[in-house]
This record gives sequence, structure tokens and C-alpha cells, in this order.
Amino acid sequence: MRREIFAEAQPAPQPQRGGAPVGRMHELPEMELAAIVFLRAWCGDAGERQMIRRDLHSVLNPRDALLAEQRFATLMRLVLAQARSPIMHHHLDCACYGGHESAFAQMIAATAGRDRDEALLFAATLVVGPAAHEAVLQAEDLAPAFLALARAGRAEPVPQGATRH
Repeated sequence: MRREIFAEAQPAPQPQRGGAPVGRMHELPEMELAAIVFLRAWCGDAGERQMIRRDLHSVLNPRDALLAEQRFATLMRLVLAQARSPIMHHHLDCACYGGHESAFAQMIAATAGRDRDEALLFAATLVVGPAAHEAVLQAEDLAPAFLALARAGRAEPVPQGATRH
């Protein structure tokens, strides 16, 4: 094989892993929808983060809502600081979701279903080493809040026609 053939070839630009659309928001169960909306809001501006507080306070008593808000902040700081690669997410009003968002939502849903092994598999796709176990422990503490959100259908829905990434 002649190496010089490959020396001139330029690799094609690759999209960021984890950001490619894998599904549509309107197809998600309430819990996964809430997890993705919260992830996007956390990564957004102060007004979008305020939505997290409002939604939690709408389904939990003030003490539990504040605790859930703090736990979600801890989880997000962990996931973002210990990420295997930059966590890709779509804009808050985008109608599709990407691979990282899906893994995050599935981790939350698995902990709510008390399936720690499954949650750990999803966490391991997002964060490095021991951080995966810690992320699952944090997500387990948040499970009651996400169950309450799912029961209430309180995640800000994304319009079906929205296309902004």
C-alpha cells in the first residue's frame, strides 16, 4: 500500500458527536422530555434556567423543589465537568434531540425505574470513569422530582414545527 496516496487526502469535517438528531421531542415520554428540556434550559441563559425552578415548584412542595433544583445543578456540573466530550444539545425550542440528550434522558428514566445498571451504561457514555457512578447516584436522588414532572406533564413542550438547533 502506498502511503503517499493518503498523505494528501484531507479528512472530511465531522459533526460533533452526540449532537446528531436521533429523534423528535414530541415522540418522547414525559420523563425523558422533561430531562432533555431541563438539560437544555440548564445550558441556556438565566431565563431558561428559571424555567427549571418554576417547573419544579409547580409539582413539588417548596422544600423538595429547592432540594431538587440543587441536586439538578450538582448533576449538571458533574456531567459538564467530567464529560467524555463536550455535551452537545439542541436549542430549547428545537423539535429534535441528539445522542447526548438521549443518553442523559435515558439515564434519568432508568434511575426512576430503579435500574441502576442500565443508568450506569447511559452515564458511562456521557462522563468518564468514576463520575458515571456519581452521576447515577445524583440522578437517583432526582428520580422523584422527574416522576412528579412526568405525572403532571409539566415539561415545556416543543412545538412540532420547531426546527431551530
